[in-house]
Amino acid sequence: MKTFSIIASALILTALPLQGQNQVRLSDLDASKVSQPYGTPAVGKAVSGEPLRVGGVSYTDGVGVQAASRMKFNLMGNSNSFSCKVGVNDNSVDYSDPDLIKIPLVDGTMIFYTSVEKGKEFRGIGSADGTVGKGSVVFRILGDGKELFNSGVMHGGEPARPVNLEIRGIQTFELIAEDAGDGISGDHADWIDAVFDYFEIKPAPADADAAIGKVETDESILAPLREKISALPVRPARCGRPKTDWLIDNGGFVTTVSGTGDGKTIVIGNGLVSRSFRVIPNLATIDIYNAMTEEALLRSPSSEGSLKIDGHIYSIGGLTGQFEYGYTLSSWIDGFSPIPDSFQVVDFEVRDLQPRMKWKHKRWALVKEWKPTGKEIVFKLEGPGLLKDLEIDLHVAVYDGYPIISKWFELNNKASYAYMLNEFVLEDLAMVEPESIVDGPVKFRPANIYVESDWDEGFTTHWEKDPRYTSQVSYALDTPCQLQVRLPRGPQEIIESGGTFKSFRNWIMPYDSEDRERKSLFFKRFCNHIAPWTSENPIFMHCTSTDPEVVRTAIDQCAETGYEMVILSFGSGLDMEDESEENIAKFKALADYAHSKGIELGGYSLYASRWISDEVDLINPATGKRGGMTFGSSPCICTEWGYDYFRKIRAFYEKTGFDVLEHDGSYNGDPCASTSHAHHSGLEDSQWKQHKVIDDMYRWMCAKGIFMNVPDDGFRFVGSNKSAVGYREVNWSLPRDRQIILGRQNIYDGMWKRTATNSWTFVPLVQYHGGGAAATLEPLDEHLDAYKAHMMQNYGSGVQACYRGFRLYDTERTKECVKEVIAWYKKYRDILCSDVIHLRRPDGVDWDGFMHVNPGLGEKGFVMLFNPTDEEITRTVTVPLYYTGLTGKARVTEREGRTRKYRLRRDYTIELTATIPANGYNWFVIK
Repeated sequence: MKTFSIIASALILTALPLQGQNQVRLSDLDASKVSQPYGTPAVGKAVSGEPLRVGGVSYTDGVGVQAASRMKFNLMGNSNSFSCKVGVNDNSVDYSDPDLIKIPLVDGTMIFYTSVEKGKEFRGIGSADGTVGKGSVVFRILGDGKELFNSGVMHGGEPARPVNLEIRGIQTFELIAEDAGDGISGDHADWIDAVFDYFEIKPAPADADAAIGKVETDESILAPLREKISALPVRPARCGRPKTDWLIDNGGFVTTVSGTGDGKTIVIGNGLVSRSFRVIPNLATIDIYNAMTEEALLRSPSSEGSLKIDGHIYSIGGLTGQFEYGYTLSSWIDGFSPIPDSFQVVDFEVRDLQPRMKWKHKRWALVKEWKPTGKEIVFKLEGPGLLKDLEIDLHVAVYDGYPIISKWFELNNKASYAYMLNEFVLEDLAMVEPESIVDGPVKFRPANIYVESDWDEGFTTHWEKDPRYTSQVSYALDTPCQLQVRLPRGPQEIIESGGTFKSFRNWIMPYDSEDRERKSLFFKRFCNHIAPWTSENPIFMHCTSTDPEVVRTAIDQCAETGYEMVILSFGSGLDMEDESEENIAKFKALADYAHSKGIELGGYSLYASRWISDEVDLINPATGKRGGMTFGSSPCICTEWGYDYFRKIRAFYEKTGFDVLEHDGSYNGDPCASTSHAHHSGLEDSQWKQHKVIDDMYRWMCAKGIFMNVPDDGFRFVGSNKSAVGYREVNWSLPRDRQIILGRQNIYDGMWKRTATNSWTFVPLVQYHGGGAAATLEPLDEHLDAYKAHMMQNYGSGVQACYRGFRLYDTERTKECVKEVIAWYKKYRDILCSDVIHLRRPDGVDWDGFMHVNPGLGEKGFVMLFNPTDEEITRTVTVPLYYTGLTGKARVTEREGRTRKYRLRRDYTIELTATIPANGYNWFVIK
């Protein structure tokens, strides 16, 4: 039976190439990975920008390159044939044109460019006197290093030569255009009508680090680097597993920067996580180490990303020579060499970590002061060849006490002319795959790390396939184990002479287990440390009117009950875009009145989901018209209207003294395909430039201490304070009893991936979408039980709600109820706003609950239990106390009454017996 299976399998494999044939044109593959000294590989035209024309014959399909060039492909043995025509493009450029940009090179030659709207376009290489030759090129094709085709010397003006090759079984395929020994002037080589026939796996263009040819780094660069590395303290590259849990006590994890004793390697780490860089012969990350699990996160050394400049991709550092991408032996690395045509590290500096933005801490926050400490390394890299006047300051930081690595860069243009930064990759890491699956599934488990950026993780984190990793178990090489951190498109940004481009910041945080609760706590600590303004948690109401009398009444009621903030809600009539003196005076007077009562005042402004005009709205790239975007139609920020909108909002806050912005919109995801908007060029730069406008305003507001509610989570790392916990708006039109259970489910579910202080929910004091009297709380005194139930579960979870109406109380009884709840919340505010531990999800059938933990407080735990049934119940609840920091005994007080002592079991739990009234709650303080 076994022999039969082997024979049958062999017959099947033999037959495979005869079935399922596919074709792909060279011009449809990624030409940006071509290695060539000057210019950009051109699809559908010559490298000089001219039409494809060889020997007087015109062609429509092809890829134009400048000798000496090399294209490399991973075929994985699945391509059967390759056909093309080769030739030197006819040259008709007038190189005496005074409008051409002429840049002399150190070898006496001249490079020619044409100035275009988005930078410059390559026209050719010539001699110092401005003449360009007709060109002479040798075309070669290699398969697994063996020459399959050699054209001999081909000159400009000669007809194209056909090529037809059988390439079955070849793994690595290379298309090479070399100069013929007489220099590269006029060597505009064309690969015309090039087609691969393949079975199942499409040819994959090789990354830049697969380029051939060993590059030697100048010793004048290496010697000072060795001296600086040797001056660092020497420590092992990896440390042992930490002896304490940083979630309980993170005081001992201090960041250091050290060498390893080899004079080539730098390590930055804090005992929880470390990142190792090989600096000589060029910069590359050779290890990211999770000390908490004693695991390596990388399969192979990785470059520090890449830049696509003027259409050509350049690696940021990086090493080539890797032959196995499933793992790496340390002994291999010494044999690696720099990636050709890559940015070269020339210096580094070690600095103390500084706060990345300003936060005016003016109201209650769980984070009492923000002084992030740690270390950062700033590597300085210089561009290759013609890019020698482009410099990168590459920052890598590790935070004291947290398993967090951060990275960002600045690109400085010291040339006398501009460059276009088309795209960039901030991280390009060959990560260890968390699972190996031969045939799927379609969705793989990502690596057990958290990746975030201040441009929104959902748009910048990409898990890609790695075609270099040919020893993976997936036959189709489908494992998405290459982590790329990059924009979804663009930025397509022109960097003028003397200008600087700053990337977004990225953070990587490895987890130490797959436990959902523990991973949730990792994220919450991350959020509070990286964006401490999200720990602000003012007590606010949403006022549905801008009538001065109604607003002053709401302010008075807030002051009397202990509330801290009034937000003039959507539908209230507030218009921040009205610049009239009357409008400004009206709201300044209300802000002044609120401040006299110790209350902050702010309001709502809608940006997205508005139809302005055909000229202003985002243009859908799929249709070429407005509409059909994430939220229907929205204005493009990079129009004159958009710029004016943000100017008006900023001016309104400066003139009125408002303290709060509830900003509906500023969503991250919508690009704009318009080419006529004033402040962006087209689709490729639209997202980056729109985001920058929002980013700048939110950072400004954070520095001013203006509190911001913004629906999109992606802006919390640039200054916004809150986003919705996660709820369906129409559910607030359901009957009150259903709202209460659903609201508690929203909180329970939402607290896995957010902090309580970063969240808001909703309470409809007046009608919202609909539902009538059964859905609303007005008159408040008549529905006091439901009103209090909302408040207790919201404040008990640490989640603020939009209590949307025109008043907080309507009777003395209601007023006393609100005052009682707010006083209770303020008494336990620190612990109620601390990390949430999930006990039991609400299901309407039996008890549910959650607890708060904070080992740094006197009150180390707070348990909230709820009873959704119509009868009183008594339950014994297992309460996990590990994250309180308690190890031996706990004192548990029920509702400020009787205190009992408990001895923790070996798993850090106690058994708590609790009686919970019908449709009610109970709570316990743990010390």
